[in-house]
Amino acid sequence: MLLRLFTLAFLLSATAAGAATVQLEDGRVLSGKVVQVAGVAEDPSDPRPMAGEVKVSPILIVDDGLRRTYVANRDVKEVLQAEEEKGVKFRLWQNVADHGGYLASVGPRLGADPWDPFGRRTFHMKSPDGPLSIIQGITEITPQYVRIEGLTGARRAVQWDMRLATSSVPRDQLSTMLHQLVSDQDYEGRLQIVQLYLQAERYPEARKELEQVLKDFPDRTELKDNIQQLRQLGARSILKEIELRRAAGQDNLVQALLPRFPAEEVAGETLQQVRQIINEYEQLAARREMYFSRLKEEIGKIEDQQHAELAKAFMTEVESDLTYSTLDRGGAFLQLVDDDTLSAESKVALAMSGWLLGASEATDNFAVASSLMQVRNKVLEYLREEQAARRAQILAEIRDLEGGTPERVAQILKLIKPPESVPEGSERGVRYYEIGVELAPPSGPVRYLVQLPPDYDPLRSYPTILTLNGHGYRPELQLDYWAGGAHPTAGRLGQAMRHGYIVIALDWMEPHQADYGYSLREHQAVLGTLRDAMRRFSIDTDRVFLTGHGAGGDAAWDIGLAHPDLWAGVMPFLARHDKYCSRYRENAEYVDWYFVDGELDGDNIEHNASQLDFYLRPGIPATLVEYRGRGYEPYQDEIQRMFDWMNRRKRRPPPEEFECRSMRPWDNFFWWLEMEGLPKRSMVDPVTWPPKRGTRPTQVRGREYETNKLGVFEQAERTTVWLSPETVDFDKPIEVELNGRRISPRDRSIRPDLGVLLEDARTRGDRQRPYWAKITSP
Repeated sequence: MLLRLFTLAFLLSATAAGAATVQLEDGRVLSGKVVQVAGVAEDPSDPRPMAGEVKVSPILIVDDGLRRTYVANRDVKEVLQAEEEKGVKFRLWQNVADHGGYLASVGPRLGADPWDPFGRRTFHMKSPDGPLSIIQGITEITPQYVRIEGLTGARRAVQWDMRLATSSVPRDQLSTMLHQLVSDQDYEGRLQIVQLYLQAERYPEARKELEQVLKDFPDRTELKDNIQQLRQLGARSILKEIELRRAAGQDNLVQALLPRFPAEEVAGETLQQVRQIINEYEQLAARREMYFSRLKEEIGKIEDQQHAELAKAFMTEVESDLTYSTLDRGGAFLQLVDDDTLSAESKVALAMSGWLLGASEATDNFAVASSLMQVRNKVLEYLREEQAARRAQILAEIRDLEGGTPERVAQILKLIKPPESVPEGSERGVRYYEIGVELAPPSGPVRYLVQLPPDYDPLRSYPTILTLNGHGYRPELQLDYWAGGAHPTAGRLGQAMRHGYIVIALDWMEPHQADYGYSLREHQAVLGTLRDAMRRFSIDTDRVFLTGHGAGGDAAWDIGLAHPDLWAGVMPFLARHDKYCSRYRENAEYVDWYFVDGELDGDNIEHNASQLDFYLRPGIPATLVEYRGRGYEPYQDEIQRMFDWMNRRKRRPPPEEFECRSMRPWDNFFWWLEMEGLPKRSMVDPVTWPPKRGTRPTQVRGREYETNKLGVFEQAERTTVWLSPETVDFDKPIEVELNGRRISPRDRSIRPDLGVLLEDARTRGDRQRPYWAKITSP
C-alpha cells in the first residue's frame, strides 16, 4: 500500500473525506475517512461552506464506519493519506425497511434477543409511548463493525442504520452467521472468514477456522504455512498481554502465565523475549533473596541489644511486605552491603531508611533511620486519629524526633500504606468491597463499591476510575462496565483489571432521583468518597479519572469543571450540559476530556454542540466520539480506546497561571488557592436556577512569578494560600500578594510547617502532593 505523508498545513486546506491514518500529539492513532468541519453540529457528509462564506475548519473527524471521532486540528501530529484498504466485508441480504418512519432517537435499551443464524434479532427499548420492539438484521460484517438495519415484516417498519463493534457480537453467533452465509464447500469464501478474523486480530478464531479449512480441503497443503504464521501472531498476542500485565504490577499472574506460554512452533525471536522476561524475574527473585539474606546477616552482627531489636522488627516487616514493586527501595543497601568501611548498623540503617524514604534518600546513620521508623508509625497514628487534642500531642512527639522534619515526612507520606483499613465485613467478593461512609450534612451516609486489580499491593499506587451511575442503573453495573462481571473464584476479569486500575462506583443518587441536581450534596458525595477511598486504598492521586453515564455523565462534566485540579481526565458518557457548565467552560482547559455519545441519543449532540465546539479549540485537550445509529447505552465498544487514552495521561502540575470561574459557594478551591465567602452577587443556588439577568461568575486568578512570588486576584471574604515545593522555594524569601496587597509576613521567613503538612494530608487524603505551609487573610 502506497502511503504519502501530508503535513498538517496541507491537510487544513482539504475538506474531502479520504481514508487515512491520523497520529495525534498524545500518541494515539486513529484510522478511517477524514473530513474537516467548522463545528460539531455540521453534517460531516456535506462540509461545504455556504455561498460567500469563508470556510474555517478547526475540527477533524475520523470516521471508521463504527463511529466518528472528533479532535481539534491542533492535536494532530501527522496524517498518512492512503488508498483505501480492501478490507474483508460480508454482505447479508435482508428485507431492509425502505419505507415507514425514520428512527430519530434510541431510548434506553431493555434488551435484545440473540442473533439467529441469518443475522436477525429483535431489539427492545424504551420509548415515550412505552416499550418498543424493532426487528433488526445485519447487512454487513467487517473486521471492525457490523452494520445493522431495521427490517420490514414487522407491525411497524422502522428505517434504522446502526453500527456495532464486531467484537460485541458473541463469538458463537458470529461464527454461525458466517457459516450460514458461506458454504462449507466454498474454499475462497472460507478463506474470507479466516481473513476477517485475521484483520480483526482474533488470531485463535482465525487459526481454528484455517485448521478446519485444511481438514476439509486436505490437498491445500500450502495452508500449513499460514497456520504456522497464525501461531506466531497468536504467540505475539499472548506476549503482549503478558507485558501489559507486567507493567500493571501483576507479577504473580505473569509468573503463572510464563510457564504456559505456547512454545511449539513459535518464532525464536518471540521465545527469546519470553526467556528474557523469565530471566528478569529470576534476577528479581535472586535480588530479593539476597536482600533478605544479607539483611539478616548484618542484623546478626549488631551488638547493641536495643538496636538489634529494632532491626529485627524491621526485618519482620519487610519479609511480609517487600514485593518486586518495592524491591528498588533496597538499592542503596544492596549497593553498599559489601563496603567494609561501613558498620553493620550503618548498612542496616541504609535498608531501613531506604524502605521508608526510597533508595535515593537513604542514610547510613542508624539513629536517624530508627527515628524514621518511629516517625512513620506516628504519622500513621496521626492520620488515623479523630481527636484534635490527641493529634496535637502526636505532632509534638514527631517534632521531637530526629527524623521528624517536613522534608522527610513528606517523603514518608508518599511511600506508606494507606492509613485506614478496609472496614470489617465489607468484603463482597474477590478484591471487591462495599463501604459506607458518613459525610457532613447535607450529604450524610453514602455507599461506594471498590474493585481492586489482581496482585494489589498497598505499597504500590494505582490509577483509579471513579464512576457514577445514571437513572435506572445500579452502581454495580458501573463496576461491571469497567472491571467486568464478577466471578465467584476468579474475581472480575475486565479491562480495568487487565490494565491495573482500581475502580470505585459511587451510589450517589437518592431514591427516585432521575436527574443530576448540581447540588452541594452531590459534590460532597463524590469528593468525600474519593477522599475516604484515598485513606483506605493505594490510589495514585495523579491518575484519578472521573466518569459517568447519563445523569452520572452530567455530574462528571459539572464536577470536572468545578474542580479541574483533582483529575487526570474526565469522561462523560451520554451527558448534557446544563446550568453551570456553560458558565464554567473556561475551567475546561486545565483538565483532559473524553466525551462519548450516540448519533441517536435524542438531541444530545446538537444540544451540546456549542460547548463541544469550544472544547475542540486550541488549549483544551478534548476528544468526542459519536457512534453511528446508536442511542442511550453504555458503549462497551469504546472501552479499549478509553484505556489507550487514560494510559497516556496524568494530572497536570499546578499551572503557572490560572483563571477559573465559580458560581457556587462550595466551588471554592483551585490548586493552591482556597476561599471562603465568595461574592454573593455571583452565587446562585441550583434550586433557584436560572440566575437573575446580569449575574456573572466570580473570577479567581492565581499566578506564579519567577521571583518566588504568588499573586492572587479574587473577591472572597477570606483567602488561604497553600504553599508547597511545587510552587515556591522555601530556601528563598517568599512573597504572596492578594489583589496587589502583600499578605505574607515581612518580619519573618515562611518555613515548612509540619502541622500544616500532616493536617492537609489527613483531610484531603492526597499524600503525593501535600501542602507544607499556608497563609490566610484576613
